[in-house]
Amino acid sequence: MLKVSFAQKDAPNVLRKQLSAVLPDTTRVELLRKLSMQIQSLRPDSALFYARQALVLAQKINFKKGEAECLDRQGVVLWKNGKYDQALLSVLNSLKIREEINDRQGQLISLNDIGIIYTDQSDYAKALWYHFKARNIAQSLDKKRNLGIILSNIGNCYIKLGKIDSALDFEMRAYEIQHMLNDQQSLPNTLSILGDIYLKMGHQSLAIDYYRLSVLSAIKNNDQTGLADTYNSIATLYSKSGKSDSAIYYATHALTAAQAGMYPEGVYNAGNLLTHIYQGKNEHLEMVYLKTAMAAKDSMFNAEKIKQVQVLSFNEASRQQEIADEKHREADSRIINLQLIGIAIFIPFFFLALLLLSKSRTHRRVIDFMSGLSLLLVFEFITLFIHPFVQRISNHLPILELGILVSLAAVLVPMHHKATQWLREKLVHIATHHSAHADAKPEVAIKKTTKHVTHS
Repeated sequence: MLKVSFAQKDAPNVLRKQLSAVLPDTTRVELLRKLSMQIQSLRPDSALFYARQALVLAQKINFKKGEAECLDRQGVVLWKNGKYDQALLSVLNSLKIREEINDRQGQLISLNDIGIIYTDQSDYAKALWYHFKARNIAQSLDKKRNLGIILSNIGNCYIKLGKIDSALDFEMRAYEIQHMLNDQQSLPNTLSILGDIYLKMGHQSLAIDYYRLSVLSAIKNNDQTGLADTYNSIATLYSKSGKSDSAIYYATHALTAAQAGMYPEGVYNAGNLLTHIYQGKNEHLEMVYLKTAMAAKDSMFNAEKIKQVQVLSFNEASRQQEIADEKHREADSRIINLQLIGIAIFIPFFFLALLLLSKSRTHRRVIDFMSGLSLLLVFEFITLFIHPFVQRISNHLPILELGILVSLAAVLVPMHHKATQWLREKLVHIATHHSAHADAKPEVAIKKTTKHVTHS
């Protein structure tokens, strides 16, 4: 068995030493959050304590970014401890703050964590929705490490849905990124899922190879959760192969790792597997492991927790729908404003074209029609522009809205008629004057030419 490196073991002590100094509150929040992350695998209870301590301080100093990060940190610890209802509430609150402050990288982290929680609830449709949303942000920000983690989680969803080809595609892409970045923290999970995929495909020896690589990587990182999952997968493989002794060996190791990491899902899977192995062979051990499995299951999935998760899911779905509707309304408003700007720009050019037309030899009826059309455009634009204000004043009451529009028409219609008449007379005068001036020019030219000939 590999030992954890000195640097990894000493990291929490270094952070504690830094926290003993006089520091700005924002720095203290970040150090507490990092300490929670460092000790999560071995001391989840202390990890939760430090995450909450950081959260209280961030809220006290109104440090929104730190508050969101601590809420997410708290949610991850609660998730690993099987408290899915509390975890989901914490991470959803984190996402809300990150959306308010437009923290895009923070959003992708919260979205990914929400997807993981839904995966453990076997709600794979919701899980994939959040994971793909996180993936899109990771790609737009070019966050390779985050992208590798998200792709691995998507592959995990697909294998649970029985879509092996899709699972393999996403998992191999995740592995390529993590291997390129030498992301030792994420590799154990990805390697374990690849083992699950190849086992489903019937490649048992290849699956065992990936499981062993996952175990080595998890031991190196002191990842008790990852160890429990991979040991459970190996135990399941040997149990199905009829190798009970090997299955018991790995299931027992899985149970030990899960209990050390306070990881109820790992405890339940190991306890349930050992219950089936000892069924009809050792009644005492069968009952011991059955009680262990049932206690872990109840801590994760009692009726009250399931109800709370459902309520949170409904509220978040409603919130996301409101956000989508608001974006749709903003898009519609932008389109309307652009159209109004376009019309406002077009009308002066139309008047300019009309003035130029009036100086040409255009028929009077055409000028009359164009002048009427130009003023009609102006007055209709005014009506169109003020209509939203009319709706707001009338509160969308049809009777009140009709009264305001009729009153407005009573003012605009006479003005329109007078303006139309005035513009027609002006344009006709311009056209007549220009025509007369144009007719006079040839006579002058003739006279000048005649005089020139006589002189010659």
